[in-house]
Formats: sequence, structure tokens, C-alpha cells
Amino acid sequence: MKKFGYCLWLFVFTVTLPLGAEERPPDWPCEQALVHEIPAAVVWAGPSIAGLEHAWEQDEEVSGLVKRFVVSNYDLDAADAEIAEFSAEQDSSEKDSRLTLLFAGVIQTLNEERKKKLDGIIRYARGQAARANRLSHELDEMVQLQEDPSQAAQERLALMQKEMEIKQRMFDEREDFIQHLCTRPRVIEERLGSLARSIAYYLD
Repeated sequence: MKKFGYCLWLFVFTVTLPLGAEERPPDWPCEQALVHEIPAAVVWAGPSIAGLEHAWEQDEEVSGLVKRFVVSNYDLDAADAEIAEFSAEQDSSEKDSRLTLLFAGVIQTLNEERKKKLDGIIRYARGQAARANRLSHELDEMVQLQEDPSQAAQERLALMQKEMEIKQRMFDEREDFIQHLCTRPRVIEERLGSLARSIAYYLD
């Protein structure tokens, strides 16, 4: 049963994970659909991982591998080599179950990490929306001040104009940063897909 998940994985991650996608909420700023959790079936065609949500944590060797593999800068080629070694060490009667346990730990941990990224993006977008609202109110005030010829009003307007330049520049920089934030869940998705393929390759 070698390589049985490859085409499915490539298809899913090429179309940015539409399965389970919800309607785009107003506080979700990214182009890709918001998918709160990657289902195992999307990247895994092996045995079911139902009931293994915490079992992998009780296996010291599996837990250690999971903790290394999910680190963002851990080399995936090194992970593949470790998976191959792990598989070779297993008794034939237990190999598939332990590989499945390893995958259960990987997908659970990466889904949790991905959810933190999603929550962070939404918080950031909400903060940006609040800033936009404040800027809008200040612009309305500046329009009113332009219609007031008094010295106090014109001094206030001049001050607000200077402050607005700084605030607008900061707002624009934060707006540009959103697109960088949007790439973070995809990086996790790619790692999950790669690890799922590597683990599945050694299933009998």
C-alpha cells in the first residue's frame, strides 16, 4: 500500500483546502477559505485515528518524534529518515498501528498550532478594523474642522493632519503585514501534508 495518499494530498493543497470551508466571515482577511481544522481524511488514507487523540502522548518514542517533527524549522528530509528508521524497528504486527499513532500525534499537534495562527490572524484583523474605524471618525472630525474658520479649529486641524500622516502610514504597514500572516497556516498545512506522506509510505 505504498504511496497511496499522494494524488489526494496534491489535489487538496493545490486548491487551498476547500473541504469543510465555511463562508468567509467578515473578520477573516485572507484570500484562502477559513478552514478551522484539517480533517485526517484530507491527508491520510491509512487506518482510522479515532480514539488516538491522547494515546500517542503515552508512547514516549512516538511523542518524542512528534515533538521534533512539528517544529517549523525541523528539516523534513531528516524527519523522513527518522520515520524510515522508526518503521524498520517495528514488529510487522505492530508497524501500521504505531505509524498511525505517529500520524495521530502529528495531525493533532499541527492542527492545534494552526488554530493558534488562525486565531492570531483574526485578532489582528479585528484590531485593524478598530483602527480603521477610529481613523474614519478622525477624518470626519477633520472635515468639520475645515469648515470652521476659527483659529482654534485650524490649529487643531493642522495638528490632526500631521498625526494622520503617521497613523495612515502605520495603518498601511499593518495592512500589508496581513498577507504575511495569511501564509502561516499554509506553511503548517504543507508540513502536515509532507509528514503524512512520509508516514503513509511505510504502511503495509
